[in-house]
Amino acid sequence: MQLILWRKQKLSSIITICVVTIVVLVCLRLGYWQLQRAESKTEQLTQIAALQSQGVMSWQQMQQLPSDWNKTGLQISISGVLDTQQYWLLDNQVYQGQVGYDVLTLLRLQQSKQTLLVNLGWVKAPPTRQQLPSINLPSTPLAMTVQLKQGKLSGFTLQDAQHKTDTAWPKRVQIIDLALFSQQTGRDMIDFIGYRQGIADEIAAPHYQAVVMSPEKHQAYAVQWLLIAIACLVIAVFAFKKKELQ
Repeated sequence: MQLILWRKQKLSSIITICVVTIVVLVCLRLGYWQLQRAESKTEQLTQIAALQSQGVMSWQQMQQLPSDWNKTGLQISISGVLDTQQYWLLDNQVYQGQVGYDVLTLLRLQQSKQTLLVNLGWVKAPPTRQQLPSINLPSTPLAMTVQLKQGKLSGFTLQDAQHKTDTAWPKRVQIIDLALFSQQTGRDMIDFIGYRQGIADEIAAPHYQAVVMSPEKHQAYAVQWLLIAIACLVIAVFAFKKKELQ
């Protein structure tokens, strides 16, 4: 009986050691990954700052950056022709305490003939949900400065934002979904969005500001993972000591 009990205790100890080891290794790996991210972000921000110190970048300069860089936060000077027929109204956008829509449309770039989704800015919502704001988009070539955002563009929504069978334009949408927008328009798009910068005009009121995670934040996350690993080890040591005293 004592032998069986001893074997159970031994097995329990082995399992506990394995679990603690795995948790500690995972925490250390995540901490190291955050440090790598911090180093990479520092290098990227340094090079971007050096480029932006010369002024707003051109589209050609942006394309010369490493392809694996996240372009979020870059300000680019572009020009092209807007699609005045097919555009989207991003719902529930608040600007200066008022509720409205952000106007999303496609810009055919003169620099590369590619198609970029641009957020032209905010417009005030009509008094009722049955109405959509009247948007007057220029049909002539338009030059603008945009701030880029790359990566996860869509957000969480409880509503069905797909409108796959809706053929009417403009479309009221709850999220930004490049794949869906490409399907709806039949056009290939660049895999990021440009937010128009500047002051409010007859088109809309630009209001976007990028939030880029700093290297310091990555370093803070690395410290958190290290502390979790240390805490796990301390708890395990105390647990074993307490078990030995029993």
